This record gives sequence, C-alpha cells and structure tokens, in this order.
Amino acid sequence: MSVTVQLTKAAIADLDRLPAADREHVTDDLRMLAARPIGGPPRIKRLKGAGFPLYRLRSGDSRILYRIDEAVVTIMRVINRRDLERTLRQLGSR
Repeated sequence: MSVTVQLTKAAIADLDRLPAADREHVTDDLRMLAARPIGGPPRIKRLKGAGFPLYRLRSGDSRILYRIDEAVVTIMRVINRRDLERTLRQLGSR
C-alpha cells in the first residue's frame, strides 16, 4: 500500500530547524512512511487521547506525529522527544 505523504506548515518549520544529520534521518523515515504508514512496534505507535487517530514514529531523538486519512499521511509535527507531551496537549486542544 503506497500513500502520499504531506507535511503541515508546522512540520516543515520543525524539519528546517533540525540539524542536517537528524534531518536526513527523519527524511528517510518519511520515505518509509510512504511505503508502510502503519507498522509494528516499537517505532510506530498509535497514540490515545487525541480527537482523531494520531500516530507517533520514533526517529532517533525526534518524534514524527502523523495522521492517516485514506491514502494520505499528514505529518503534523516533527519534534524532539522531550517535547512530546506538551505538543500532544496542544494538538488535542485544537
């Protein structure tokens, strides 16, 4: 199942702020998502508590938050693992 991966403006800004080596690693993982958006643990996990199905992909010290709508994977944010809880609260309040 191949899907289209699109990034929100916030995700693009997050990606631009990453160091070059981390950005390359995250970009590789985004390509992987296009081929297989729902994988098994431990790297991909469905998060509970959001108003819509939200997934988290571990990519080094970064976390990629995304949602799946039919054949489109929307990357919501690319954040540092330390900021995960705060970002999830912000996404849940929207």
